[in-house]
Amino acid sequence: MKAGIATIALRNYDVFSALDLARDAGFAGVEIWGKPPHTPEGVDEEHTRRVRDRARANGLAIPIFGSYANPAWPEFEQKSADSIQIAKLLGARIVRVWAGNKEPHQADDELWQHVAGCFHEYALRAADEGLTLAMEMHADTLCLTPEGAMRLIEMANASNLKLNYQVGDFANPDVEHDLSVCGDHVVMVHAQNFRPSCCDPAKLNRSLVERGNVDYDKVCSILAQHGFDGYVEVEFLKGENDGEDALIDSLKKDAAYLKMITEKYTTA
Repeated sequence: MKAGIATIALRNYDVFSALDLARDAGFAGVEIWGKPPHTPEGVDEEHTRRVRDRARANGLAIPIFGSYANPAWPEFEQKSADSIQIAKLLGARIVRVWAGNKEPHQADDELWQHVAGCFHEYALRAADEGLTLAMEMHADTLCLTPEGAMRLIEMANASNLKLNYQVGDFANPDVEHDLSVCGDHVVMVHAQNFRPSCCDPAKLNRSLVERGNVDYDKVCSILAQHGFDGYVEVEFLKGENDGEDALIDSLKKDAAYLKMITEKYTTA
């Protein structure tokens, strides 16, 4: 396992500054955020190669491209084609994708069938280029729950359709249950954390990755049992709106923590 960061965490910086900050913090890899200003709309080959070259010069791998390809959105065909091209230019082997626009309990059979069918075809195109698709486990998608994610994987019937795991309920996380259901299919992890407000325990405040309700050491330990050897990535930073000093402090602390726990479960 390795520690990484999704550049969305540094979205207030241009992508090249974000890559420099990731290097300075000691991360091993970065997920390139698939929206402006980090990724222009469409395919800008020159910009994408400059991003790839800056990452390489900084000693950073780019394991994944964080696309916004979603079968529920009208631009899916273009986004999916662009994401494959961008991932290849970056040297990434995984493309992050989005599974519809409703949560499992809200979706009708038509949406399930539509998303699964689109992902089946998309995964075939990606496989031809040696790429894996990783569905984001996120609110307002069919992959919010591990059960929803597994239903979609089974329906899509594509061996290179996998999961980008993140906790769905930060108030009451149950990573043991989540990963018992879908752990064999996780190829990436997004790490962010929250803890109850000292003033209002019913309210959650963003915390350092190490100090919130989710035990990411446990996440890594369980995933190691499933053979996971990918990146665990900071997705958002505590204090990002409190000034640059606060952001950089969180960046360094989260990097140190993720490096420490991923190294524990790294196989030779």
